[in-house]
Amino acid sequence: MQTYELGIAFGGGGAKGYYQAGVFKRLLEMGCRPGIVSGTSVGSLVAALYADGHTPDEMMEAFADLTVKDFLEARIPKDYIVSPLPVRKILEKTLRARTFEELQIPLKVVATCLETGEGVVFDKGPLIEALMASCSVPVVFPPVLINGKHYVDGGVVKNLPVSHIRNDCKKVVAIGLHPEKEKKYSKNMRYIAERCLWFMFNANSYMDKDLADVVIEDHEMAEYTAYDLKYKNEMFRLGYDSPSRDKWCPCL
Repeated sequence: MQTYELGIAFGGGGAKGYYQAGVFKRLLEMGCRPGIVSGTSVGSLVAALYADGHTPDEMMEAFADLTVKDFLEARIPKDYIVSPLPVRKILEKTLRARTFEELQIPLKVVATCLETGEGVVFDKGPLIEALMASCSVPVVFPPVLINGKHYVDGGVVKNLPVSHIRNDCKKVVAIGLHPEKEKKYSKNMRYIAERCLWFMFNANSYMDKDLADVVIEDHEMAEYTAYDLKYKNEMFRLGYDSPSRDKWCPCL
C-alpha cells in the first residue's frame, strides 16, 4: 500500500466551501501539495476539482456565477426543496475526468446510504454521481441512486473524512467548515433546520479532528450559513488570510 507524505480532508458546509478554496490556495503556495484527498459534501467538490487538475482560482471561476436563485428557478418536483441541476451542470462542464480512475491523484468521496444507514466511500467508477450523492443534503436535494441504493449527504455520518485517508498518509490536514459558536434563537423554520444540521455535522467530526495533524477552521466562518452564496469572495479571502495560517507549518 502506498504511503503519501500529505493528505487533505475537506469537510462539508455548503456555500462555506469557498473558504476551503481560499485556505487551499494558501496551502499550495506554501508548498503543501497533497498526494491524496478526501471530501464530504461541498468538500468533495473542492477535492475532486483539485484531483482533476484545477487550481483554487479556477474552482472559484467555475462557481462564480452560482446563486440561490439558480436552484429555485430549476425546481419542479415536490419531493425535495431545490434542484441539484445547477451544480451538476457546472461539474459536467468543468471536470475533465468522468471516473475516479481518470483523476490525477486519488480521491475518496463520502456519502450516506439511506437503505443501510452507513457511510460509503466512493473511490472507483463514475465520478459525478458520487459527488452529487455526497452533496445531497437530506430533503433539500433529492437522494442519488447508485447501483440500486439511494444516497444522501456524507455529512450525515462523516462530515470531516480524515479517517478514510489517515492510514495512507504520514500527515493529514483537515479543513473544517463548522466552527462552534452560540447563536441567538430565531423563531423560524430555516434557523431551526440549519442549527440542527450544524449540530449533527459538527458532532460526527470530533473524532476525525483528533486524527488530523493540523485542523484549519476559522471561527469567523460561524457568521456565514451554508446558503450564503453572495458572500463567496469574502469567504475565499477569509480562508486565504486566516490568522491561523501560522499553524499550518507542520504540513510542510
